[in-house]
Formats: sequence, structure tokens, C-alpha cells
Amino acid sequence: MKKTLFFIPVLLIAFSVLAQETQVINPQKKSKQKLYISIGLGGGISTSSAFDLLYKYSGNAGNETITIVPVGLGSGFNGTLAVGYWFNKYIGAELAVSEFLGLPTKGDSVVHLIGASRATVKIRGDLLSVIPSVLISAGLDKINPYARFGFLIGALPNLISKYTMDNSTTDPPENKQIYNSYYGGVALGYTAAGGVNFKISSLILLYVELQFSHSTWSPNHSQIIKYTVDGEDRLSELTTWQKEADFVSKKNVNGTIDMTQPRQELRKTIPFSTASINIGIKFKL
Repeated sequence: MKKTLFFIPVLLIAFSVLAQETQVINPQKKSKQKLYISIGLGGGISTSSAFDLLYKYSGNAGNETITIVPVGLGSGFNGTLAVGYWFNKYIGAELAVSEFLGLPTKGDSVVHLIGASRATVKIRGDLLSVIPSVLISAGLDKINPYARFGFLIGALPNLISKYTMDNSTTDPPENKQIYNSYYGGVALGYTAAGGVNFKISSLILLYVELQFSHSTWSPNHSQIIKYTVDGEDRLSELTTWQKEADFVSKKNVNGTIDMTQPRQELRKTIPFSTASINIGIKFKL
């Protein structure tokens, strides 16, 4: 994240120097602002799902069923900071940093968690991305349609599951909560957007766009970060094997369990796919 944010002002300086040199070479030609920065917000819905993370129970004893709950991590909100440069009025390039905050999906059971099989579980995902893109525009002045095509690099993907179990059969009734974090690895994918720039002044544009993005992610690790029973912290009572997991492509099912080491789980692929509407403002430099 720090390296990315450091790169943005460096890129801004480089583009500014390029624009100044162009103006010096051809001083008779009226200078136009080719460099811009933009800030935007958006919200969207998931367009793909994982089918092995959440389950839902129904029925009663003797007539019980279990149903898959699709988990789409693409429903949520995003904020984007970008810097771009127009080589001419039709073709440009952009580098964006985007932060996605997901909304939770609810079910009754979750994999890779200790505890009873019946509980209320919520899963949500967050993703910090770096997105280099190519821009194509109609080249119009006041109302200018454009398209953007980019490569998405999810530098810090994260999935959080909240497990809540209320057991009324004990005396007194027991409440248990477990927060599990899935992390590690890089999400890779693409983005495509179509939108319109609205000219407010010679230096300010408003934009509205429809964006589609798709990426996949395989977490390397998971770790229980919070474990309470009736509000009391019990995290220290768990062994490393209970708290932590390493995701692998091949799992050894034999041998002795070492409770001082993370357990092994088979690797899973999780999609981050979104169709979102974004709005924002662009400042020409």
C-alpha cells in the first residue's frame, strides 16, 4: 500500500514534466490539461459465488436437510483514487488504487471453524486493489463517453467470518462467538467500465460509470482472531492447531496431529466479482 501511494506522486511529477516539455517544444499551440486525478465512490452487487463456504439447515429431527448458500463477496462498496493521462483526446492510461468493503452473507454453518455444526455465520470480504488501465474516449467536449479496460491486482484480499452459537440447552445458556480471518495470496483479475464525463469547468469533470470487475483468490492461511464464551475471552485456551490453518494443494491425511502447529486444509478458490455504479470527480492538472 505504501509503495503504491508513493508511486502515484512520482507518476504525477513525471506526467507534469512531460506536459511542460510538450508546451516548450510547441509554444504556439494552446496547452490542454492531459493529466488528471480522480476520486470516486461506488456500490455494487456480486456477479459470481462460491458454493463450499456456507450451508443452511432446515427441517427437524428425522427429516433434516442441508442446503448450499452461495457466497458472493462482490456485494459492497468501493472507494477509488486514480491518476490518468490522455495521450490525445481518444486514448489514455490510468493507474488506480481501489478499496472494496464487502457486505456480509448469512448462513447456518461454515467450514474451517471449530465449534458446533449449528450456528449463525456471517461472511464478508475486503479487497485492496491496484488497477492499471487503458482508456478510450469519444473525444467530445462537454459530455464525453468513455470506456476503460484494466488488469486488477488484489494486493491485500481478506475474508472475515463471524460465527455465533447460542445454546439454550445448557444451564446457564451459553453464547459463543468466533471471528476467523482468511488472508495471504494475491487476487488477480480484470475490470471493464463504461461511463460519461460531464464538464463542469475547464479543470473539473464529474463522471458516472458502470463497472464490471472479476478476480479470483485462494487464501494461504486462516486464523481465529477472536473467541469468546458468554462475553469472556477464551482465545488463549485454543491450541495453534485449533486457531490456525494453512491451505495446501495436497493434504496428508495420515500421521499424528501436532497441536502446536497449524492444521492443513485443502486450498479453495474464492471469487471477488462485482457489477457496480461509480460516481466521482476528476481534476485536470
